[in-house]
Amino acid sequence: MSDTAVLIRNRAQATFIPPTPEQLAAASDIVGRFAQRWNRPSADDLRDLMHADTRNQIPPMQAPADREGVVEHFRGVLRQLPDLRIEVDRWAPTGDAVMVEWTASATVAGKPLTWSGVDRFNVRGDRMYEAMVYWDTRGLAERVAAVIAQAGGPT
Repeated sequence: MSDTAVLIRNRAQATFIPPTPEQLAAASDIVGRFAQRWNRPSADDLRDLMHADTRNQIPPMQAPADREGVVEHFRGVLRQLPDLRIEVDRWAPTGDAVMVEWTASATVAGKPLTWSGVDRFNVRGDRMYEAMVYWDTRGLAERVAAVIAQAGGPT
């Protein structure tokens, strides 16, 4: 293996920060509550997952929002997708961060639609203080547009 390859591997291994036992317990707890809240979501019920000053960015947000901004964001999402559900597929902690892979499902124009994504959130105590959410937004938008077009609605 070249010196560069060894250096790259060593840097990658050094970036893993194993969680403390307390961080692992907090991660397990918040992932369980996350799964529970998203089983039958209500925007207001998501509050207890976040500190008031959290900085969460969820597509299509242009900038991170605090807890009330996130709740308001999901009010709008749930008005458009009232049967939205998110199921946790798997998760992993590193330091105070938790990565959660999930599958979302909702009905669009009378058709079931699913997509996958990842939440990365940082936990302080029993709540998140920062989060980023990732999924293929363009791919999902194209699939939604196709379903609406098939149903004869506007795109």
